[in-house]
Amino acid sequence: MSSQVLVRFGIAAVGVLALIAGGVGSFVLGSDAAAVAVLAAGTALLIVSVVLPRLTELDVRTDGVSLKLTQEAAATGAPIAAAVMENSGLSRFAIAYEIVHAELRGTPELDHARVHLQDVLVERARAMAFGSKIPAAEVRAIFLEGSPVLRTLAIGFMKGDPSTADVALLASAVTAPASANEQLQALAAIEQLWSRWSRDERQFLQSRIRSTDFPPGTGRSARAAGILDLPVEPRLPRT
Repeated sequence: MSSQVLVRFGIAAVGVLALIAGGVGSFVLGSDAAAVAVLAAGTALLIVSVVLPRLTELDVRTDGVSLKLTQEAAATGAPIAAAVMENSGLSRFAIAYEIVHAELRGTPELDHARVHLQDVLVERARAMAFGSKIPAAEVRAIFLEGSPVLRTLAIGFMKGDPSTADVALLASAVTAPASANEQLQALAAIEQLWSRWSRDERQFLQSRIRSTDFPPGTGRSARAAGILDLPVEPRLPRT
């Protein structure tokens, strides 16, 4: 048995023990905060044990893989966005996310971890767009011509710089998404930017959401229901 396999087993074992300790702590110690912290640590360790081999591979070829993603972004017609992605490290983070997300797919008990990673990726894209002026035309090009991960990053860019937000693109991300994560992030962006939309845009977005079937009991269905309850008429400015 290789040393890497032993390390994985060791990490997984500690993770399982942490999960058990967290569960016991919530009852025996009566400390929800401590229990949550231990449970979170246990989950993180289990994730590491699952994805360690792939991340080890990534470490060997990070520059080449992230450069490929950057080149893909540039090839869509977004050279400024591509340069910012590479210089900020967002492209390397996105590649690591893709690997972890793929490895955790099909593991229901770790769904919450996948969602958290998705949120972190979009938040990093949002923060990058907030501090770096990426032309709206490039954000549009990345979404229309890019891979699923680039499409999700484009939604993050729209959230960070609302001037690049495109109603038609966000609507298409809801009705014909490349991934469930893209659909969820598009709904989040629509809700976040609701005050920016005109009456016609709000009606259009709500009509597209209303015509889309969302899996019941999911975060997407809950988010969609919340948007349908939002007012269509823009709030009038106070005099």
